[in-house]
Amino acid sequence: MVPLVIAHRGDSAHRPENTLSSFASALEVGAEVVEFDVQLTRDAHVVVIHDAQLERTTDGRGSVREMTLQEVRAVSAGYPTRFGDRFRGERVPTLAEALGFLRDRSKAMIEIKADSVTEDDQGGIEALTVEEVRRAGMEKEAVLISFDRRALLRCRAMAPEIMRGHLFARAEPGEVLAGAREVACELVMPEKGMLSDELRDRAREAGLKVATWVVDDPEELTFLARFELFGVGSNRPGVLLDAVRDPA
Repeated sequence: MVPLVIAHRGDSAHRPENTLSSFASALEVGAEVVEFDVQLTRDAHVVVIHDAQLERTTDGRGSVREMTLQEVRAVSAGYPTRFGDRFRGERVPTLAEALGFLRDRSKAMIEIKADSVTEDDQGGIEALTVEEVRRAGMEKEAVLISFDRRALLRCRAMAPEIMRGHLFARAEPGEVLAGAREVACELVMPEKGMLSDELRDRAREAGLKVATWVVDDPEELTFLARFELFGVGSNRPGVLLDAVRDPA
């Protein structure tokens, strides 16, 4: 079974993560699925950034949730501590921009970050994300994933036609299957340290697809083959795609 290579935050080993530049590089190496993260601004705009804070990947400071879209867009998303000034012109994309860029070019795997999940089950980040996916006409080309079960349950209720995936950082196989049943998803995404023969067998019996993250080394991909993975998230999608295309 050849796993699907998922570009984790784009081609994030070579370009600033979660930027249009990173997505462009992922497409250039042939990625068919680009994964990225979304957070919510103070003025209810869905933006593409992993952290709740700006400090790690931008030249700005502060909490995304406490800033307006204009304030978030004012900073460079060029990840200066890793890439210096090379990508200074990159900005934090909006979800609409990311979907517009990827539409008709790849599937979009959208992680709804728990930091932005609130008590608002009608107008929160889930509803706004679904709205953008529908506006882009990508209901069949998007996957909504999250660690937060509330977010997945809301997505199930408001957009059952959009595929969902349940992320897990640490859980027993029984918990993974129970979570998948609760949110009615066909995809589970345990961190690679969770993979086991038991999880593989029980997921297969339940009809679940299993994907994992983060795998950057072709040798590790070969080692994980026994788990019959549907997909692997990678910061180096080009390297893994080369390995998949030419296993010798």
